[in-house]
Amino acid sequence: MTVALSLAVIAFSVAAAIGVMLVVRRFAPPGGFFADTERAGAVFAVMGTAFAVLLAFVIFLAFASYDRARDKASLEAVAVSQLFRTAKIFSPAAERKLRGELICYARSVVHDEWPAMRHGRTSPSVDAWLARIEGTIDVLPIRGENQRVAYEHWFDQAAEQREGRRGRLAEASPFVPSLVWLALVLGGSLLIAYVWFYADPGESPIVQAMMAGSVTAIVIAGMLVVRFLERPYSDGGGSVRPVAMELSVRNMEAASRASRLHAATLCDQRGQPVGRVRAGIAGRAP
Repeated sequence: MTVALSLAVIAFSVAAAIGVMLVVRRFAPPGGFFADTERAGAVFAVMGTAFAVLLAFVIFLAFASYDRARDKASLEAVAVSQLFRTAKIFSPAAERKLRGELICYARSVVHDEWPAMRHGRTSPSVDAWLARIEGTIDVLPIRGENQRVAYEHWFDQAAEQREGRRGRLAEASPFVPSLVWLALVLGGSLLIAYVWFYADPGESPIVQAMMAGSVTAIVIAGMLVVRFLERPYSDGGGSVRPVAMELSVRNMEAASRASRLHAATLCDQRGQPVGRVRAGIAGRAP
C-alpha cells in the first residue's frame, strides 16, 4: 500500500467517524448518553489500554519480521557474491559456467522472484537456476589442493545462500493470524464506537469532531502499520527491495566483463534462459 493510499484511507475513516459523531449529536440528550462520565471514562481507559498493548505487541512482532526479511535478503546477496569469487579457483570452463549461472540466479531473484513474493509465491526460474548450479558443482572435476579447499568451502557458502533465500521467502507470507486481526479490528471498532457515545449537543462541534477524528486516526494508522510491516515486499514506499542483490549483479557483471569470460550469456537481463540453456533449465526445473 502506497503512502498516498494510506493517507486516503485514514482521511476517509476520520471523515466518516466525524460524520457519525455529528449525526449522533442531534439525537444525544444534553450532557451526553453517560450519566456518570467519570465511570465511562474509566471504562474507555481500560479499552484503550488493552487495544494499545495488543497493537504495540503486534507491531513489535511485525517489525521483527520486516527486519528479518531485509537481513536475509542481504545475507543471500553476500553469499552469491562469495560463491562468484570462489568459482575463480576452478578451471576456466568451470569458472565461466558457474559464474554465468550465479549471475542468472541473481537476475532471476531481482526480476522474477521479488515480484512473486509480493503475492507469497516463489519463482520456478530461481529454483531451476539453483538446481543447475548444484548439478554443475556435483560433476565438477577437482584438481589440486586449492581447488579441493575451494570445493569444500563452496558448500558452506551455498548453505548461507540457501539460508538467506529460505529466510527471505519465509517472510513473504503475512504472518499475523486472522484471530489477531479480528481482535485488532474489533478492539479498534469498539473504541471508535465508544467515542460516539460521548456526543453532547452542548459541546462545540469542533471539539466533538476532534474527539472522534483523533481516536479514529490513531486506530486506523496503527493497523495500517501492521499491514505494511507484515508484507515487507509490497510495492510501496519503505518496502524491502532487492538493493543488495542488484548490487551483487552489477559487481558480478562487471567482473565477468573484466575477465573476458563472457559468463553472463546464459540468460537475458531478467534471468530467463536463452538458446540451448532454456531446454536444459526446463529439464532441471522441479
